[in-house]
Amino acid sequence: MAAPIAELVQLFTRDNNQTASELQNTWSEQSCQAYDPSVETSYNYVPSLAPGVVFTVIFALSMVAHIAQTVLSRKWWYSSFAIGALAELMGWAARLAAHYCPYSGDLFSLQISILIIAPCFFSAGIYYILGQLIRKWGRQYSLISANLYLWIFITADLASIAIQGAGGGIASSASSASPPKSTATGTHIMIAGIAIQLASMSIFCILFLYTIFRARGLYLGGRDTKVTQLLGATIAGAALILIRNVYRAVELGQGWSGYLISHEAYFCVLDAGLMSLCVLIFNIFYPARHIDFSQSALGFHAKEPLGSEEEMTGL
Repeated sequence: MAAPIAELVQLFTRDNNQTASELQNTWSEQSCQAYDPSVETSYNYVPSLAPGVVFTVIFALSMVAHIAQTVLSRKWWYSSFAIGALAELMGWAARLAAHYCPYSGDLFSLQISILIIAPCFFSAGIYYILGQLIRKWGRQYSLISANLYLWIFITADLASIAIQGAGGGIASSASSASPPKSTATGTHIMIAGIAIQLASMSIFCILFLYTIFRARGLYLGGRDTKVTQLLGATIAGAALILIRNVYRAVELGQGWSGYLISHEAYFCVLDAGLMSLCVLIFNIFYPARHIDFSQSALGFHAKEPLGSEEEMTGL
């Protein structure tokens, strides 16, 4: 009789211990719990409501506009801007929800993993713009061919997305674990991904400036006002991405308890603010409206490249 009673007591104690552990994991990782000042969040603060609403709306509107512009123009490569806006929207929607559920590990992981890679899609759109301009002006104005630009820089973008996404997932899982684990591995992986993106965009900017300088006689002096406007927009967009990447590299380099990552204002201005400007610029100066292939640099009718699915698959 004593043995069964002992077994029941042991089972009851084990179940109670398991329940307590499960409740702790649920509280810290899954369920929505109100902020408790005595318990730190993975963000080192509670995500603010106003920025969450503002940036969620901005990226949602920009995404809808880019989708409409892509469908109407049938220039499918420019859908990368819509995809980037969607990624930003998802990340900021997660941060908006995290205002009410600051201890949710799922929301923290989602916004970290998505917002770190979203600008790569804007970069892809910018890379394609230069490829289109080279085809319009002629191969002689560029160091490498338009196809090679896409192969090199899109490949670098894809590598950056994969590395940053993996690092973000590892770091956020470690940070939201109960008890928290070291985020060093994930952080280093994320920094490596950002470094690839930063190097890729820097090299691209040098090649881009070289090309537009050599071809300046084709668009300056009122010769091609639309292209001149698009060049200004593209330079601005690339500069915004570069500044954002430098900020994120420094932020992550300081660690998950560093000054920059612990102060939301820097993230709102130097990440979301810059990327919202970037994506909105290309809503206003939509590339397909500013590159006219009716005439090439030599004055004859030029084939419009990479505007259809057939030519995209033939890269």
